[in-house]
Amino acid sequence: MRRLIRSACCLLYCVSLVQTGIAEEKQISPLAQRDRVLATTENAKSFFNGKDLTGWAGDQSLWSVQEGFIVGETTTGIKKNSFLYSDLIVKDFELSMKVRLTPNDANSGVQFRSEVLPDGLARGYQADIGQKWWGKLYHEHGRKMLWDKDATRHVKVGEWNEYRIRAKGHHIQTYLNGNLCVDLHDPEGETSGVIALQVHSGGPLKVEFKDLKLTVLE
Repeated sequence: MRRLIRSACCLLYCVSLVQTGIAEEKQISPLAQRDRVLATTENAKSFFNGKDLTGWAGDQSLWSVQEGFIVGETTTGIKKNSFLYSDLIVKDFELSMKVRLTPNDANSGVQFRSEVLPDGLARGYQADIGQKWWGKLYHEHGRKMLWDKDATRHVKVGEWNEYRIRAKGHHIQTYLNGNLCVDLHDPEGETSGVIALQVHSGGPLKVEFKDLKLTVLE
């Protein structure tokens, strides 16, 4: 009888462990549960206030505002990508900013018309940043490389570089320091979603963004 009771207790304990593991696996990141609103001409004016991360969400150990810049930084490297998400959902828009990456052979990017996955990662368009990646268009956690032409020749290494992203219907364009990089008609692509900034997995890096301006296209 005692053996039967012990066996039953062990079985219940194992079931409890399995259920706990399943619950942990299904746990949804707060980044995916955050309330977001459609970007308008009015709220786009406060896309980034230049003071703090109001209207944005991400890992605060990696993302901050310093001297009016959005800064993503890791001194030790990270095992998986980290994203700083805007609370605005964009459809047709133009986004301009200046970005500085240190070192230049690190990797970053700007997500747009993207989805926040349950684990906090992103799926959707990404305007790439980094040596041999500048000017390319990647589809994160989806269709992968959509535009493979390297625009590194237009980059001012170690300095601020102007990035502009324009999405109107299924027409996607990006510009680097005034030079057209991506010019893609993509009927399969998303037509709405969030904007996010990326710190890529790997070694130490610092990526800075300033003069962010979001324009809603009518």
